Amino acid sequence: MNMDSNNRNTLLLAFILLMLGAVALAESAGLVVMILIGLLFLVRQFDNNQLNQAIGNYEYEDDYDLEREREFEELESREHRQAQSEPIYRHALEAVSRAGLDPDTVQVLAVDIGVMAFRGQEAPTVFRTWSLPDDIDYIQPFVQLRLPEKAVGRVKFEVTDIKGNVLFSKEEAHNLERGRNFITPAARLPIHDETNFDGRWQMRVSADDVVLAVHEFQFSEATSSDISRHIGEDGEINTELRAVMAENQLPKMSLDDLLSYQEEEEAQRRSSS
Repeated sequence: MNMDSNNRNTLLLAFILLMLGAVALAESAGLVVMILIGLLFLVRQFDNNQLNQAIGNYEYEDDYDLEREREFEELESREHRQAQSEPIYRHALEAVSRAGLDPDTVQVLAVDIGVMAFRGQEAPTVFRTWSLPDDIDYIQPFVQLRLPEKAVGRVKFEVTDIKGNVLFSKEEAHNLERGRNFITPAARLPIHDETNFDGRWQMRVSADDVVLAVHEFQFSEATSSDISRHIGEDGEINTELRAVMAENQLPKMSLDDLLSYQEEEEAQRRSSS
């Protein structure tokens, strides 16, 4: 566009010079000729400056685009390395398949899932596929979802016993980032002596009413080594989960929370009987 403007300016100048040159020749005015030549040089210099400035702008834009492209490539490479270093647990993929989804094609993928067990003042212990001891005080479900881009939605956790009774249900809104998102509800399920530990329990994770994963777990009779033996291989707390747990200090349940859960359990027992 700038080059077309320069051509038009040059043609217009040439036409004016030809007209004025004809007048100057007719009147033998040498001074007019000198002035016209000077004007010609000034206009040409102005056009050259504009052209050089346009070229400089193009070069600056090219450099800016290249810099942005390099930054994007570095980000993609960093995310790829991070994804390679972080595990995707087999039991999580099985939970996705149990929900009727294909782990190879689903957009929102559960890459880790399980429960955190609390007993007394001890630090929480992560259980993925191992049996939970029956002397714990609370369990708190968690899931790690991998997303291709940012999203906003409601994530719901449900825990049911072998008979299908809903023992725990909590739904909360979340702002999810691209990549991995550790999610756990701001509530826990109390475990007491009257709890029916028979059979396999289920934990369902859904987002906006779409079931993403169905995780199964069970209880076993507690022994003195139950908790400590879970810190290893399948039940290990990976570095990322440990960091997230440290950043998200889980609040202790208030008396109101405990009373509300007891009221819910009483209502469920009355409705089922």
